[in-house]
Amino acid sequence: MFEKVKIFLEEVKAEIKKVVWPKKREIVTATIAVIVFSFVVSVLLGLLDFIFSYGLEKLFK
Repeated sequence: MFEKVKIFLEEVKAEIKKVVWPKKREIVTATIAVIVFSFVVSVLLGLLDFIFSYGLEKLFK
């Protein structure tokens, strides 16, 4: 059993060496894109929530 674990870990190590890791600039760019996209979506959802809340309030008053 320990031999299988050892082989598995050696294979994992070999596969990790094949991975092409992103550069710092790519990570920063992707992170900024995610933050901006999240902000835009949250503003749109907040705006829709406000519009629907206002509409329902006027409808049922």
